[in-house]
Amino acid sequence: MAHRTADELLKWGIRHAPMNPDGTSSVAQVAADVAAGRRPDLADPGLYEAIMGKSEAQMMQEELAVATDASRATEDRCTALDNFEMLIEQVDNANNMAPMGMWPAVRSLLDADAPEIQSATAWVIGTAIQNNDKAQAAALEHDVLAPLLTLLSSAHSGVQNKCAYALSALLRHYPAAVAQFATAGGWAPLHRALESDNLVLRRKVVFLLTQLVRQTREARSAPAEPEPALPAAAPRDEVPATQQAGVQHPDVAQALADTGLLDVVLDSLLPGRTGPRAYCAGAAARDDEDYAQKATELVLAVLEAEPLPTVLPNPKLAELLQDLEAPAHAPRARALEVDETPLIRYLTL
Repeated sequence: MAHRTADELLKWGIRHAPMNPDGTSSVAQVAADVAAGRRPDLADPGLYEAIMGKSEAQMMQEELAVATDASRATEDRCTALDNFEMLIEQVDNANNMAPMGMWPAVRSLLDADAPEIQSATAWVIGTAIQNNDKAQAAALEHDVLAPLLTLLSSAHSGVQNKCAYALSALLRHYPAAVAQFATAGGWAPLHRALESDNLVLRRKVVFLLTQLVRQTREARSAPAEPEPALPAAAPRDEVPATQQAGVQHPDVAQALADTGLLDVVLDSLLPGRTGPRAYCAGAAARDDEDYAQKATELVLAVLEAEPLPTVLPNPKLAELLQDLEAPAHAPRARALEVDETPLIRYLTL
């Protein structure tokens, strides 16, 4: 590891205790001395390590050890998870979580009693697996899906939001994860989320569902590519880890129709509706333009699925089109910046 500058030491030191537990200098202490123009104690056995810096693998181990130490204060454990999350923003560090045996410990933290720890852990998981097929596969293998689905119904909005983020990262272009999600009854927690008073969560869920519908269509419409002629000794990881199981994308559009999720979304968009589908924290969900845009895009994505779901709520779809095209001088579709063409095409078939 390269020498750290005073600024880098300060960057790392901001989130660490001033001294190491054994009384030797920490990165923060050395950085503070340098910034103040004080000469560090050359006899301090912790000085060299503080100046040179520990390897990022060492720091990951230390932060995770603090995070999993139930005797430590919740604030300290959350700080450690924050530090850990910053380290695994680097893809190589995220991929090292598996060979370093860190996934079981991270998974266990989703079962912590403190919602702050649950939230910070879900954020760690989401960061580790975001656009990282190897980490996605490792996370699924270590059973993070079930607790994330459970925590999506947490009483704490912060936990809900971070779990939605982690789920989106896990299911992205990963048909085996989507299949496991469906088998585990994942549609039910999403149904509850779309009737919650957490508008941020509702936005995240409809966006996630839109991505799942679209990626299914993309995967099924892509022309089959011939298997490349690879040498016998060619490493298997030349194929993305999220595609190695050979699982076909589940039909998400059909699942939304079968489970009633599409009806829930439509009831949140149509005027004159009442109840938890239509209202969120006392306000009409359709009045939030961000949510309304994302939810409408989900409906349009379903209508572009191939094949179309076998049964669709046609009266509600017709009502949605009427709402999108009114008023004539400034239609709602224009305000939401959505193209209702798929809806028109479907209703005129």
